[in-house]
Amino acid sequence: MNEYQITFLVDDANASAHVASPLHRIAKKFKSSLHILNITQDRCAKLTRSMAMLQAGLIKGDICQITAMGIDAELACFVIKDIIAEHFTLVGSQINYEFSSQLAQQLPQICPPSEIHWHYAKARTELTKFECLKGLAQLIYPDNPDELILAFIKREERSSTCVTPGIALPHVMFADVEHVSVAVIVNEKAIDWASKMGDVHIAIALVIPAKPNREQIISATNLTRNLLSGQIAERLLFTRSSVDLQALLMYSMSRLIV
Repeated sequence: MNEYQITFLVDDANASAHVASPLHRIAKKFKSSLHILNITQDRCAKLTRSMAMLQAGLIKGDICQITAMGIDAELACFVIKDIIAEHFTLVGSQINYEFSSQLAQQLPQICPPSEIHWHYAKARTELTKFECLKGLAQLIYPDNPDELILAFIKREERSSTCVTPGIALPHVMFADVEHVSVAVIVNEKAIDWASKMGDVHIAIALVIPAKPNREQIISATNLTRNLLSGQIAERLLFTRSSVDLQALLMYSMSRLIV
């Protein structure tokens, strides 16, 4: 059964007091399981509980999700979204393109310290590990992807880049790029990554210049460290919207969450 999400940012911690009662009341009208997840603080509460918003502990700057799973999950999110939009900043509203610069322009508060070039594709067929790496290289460096493919392969030969169950993070330094590039391939069908952690459903390629500046190093380090702890990795795997997925990655590169 699919999970549906509403992803939002907290601009005012006091907003929790305004939405607590309406969310509690509406949540009880649906059969689906509804939760609020404070991804930043690694906290979760069931929306049918009267103290849910207090338990979630929302603080200014947090990134959160309302999640719904059940027979009326999509409808529940549709109804709840209006309440959230009144008091918080919804991610993805008025964004027309997947993994574009639009999101950075609309939500500067979650921008990483360095400029990031974003790329995204959703696989429609089964992929081998090599095919996935090839696809990532073509997204980032389409004019001459062979050298980048080779760099990815050499990195994998040292050790598997599957960093957490379900997610691989092939990462290299590459002389032919000036900016940090992030490419994401999502596949509902499992990719055998030859890892003890199991198969992969999201491959996130991280390519940084051969001589990165301080801001580029911070952006890359934030992402790698955040994937190893807290809720970020799990939320990346469950999040359906590509815009929300980009927002989670941007947020992960902008700061250390835990």
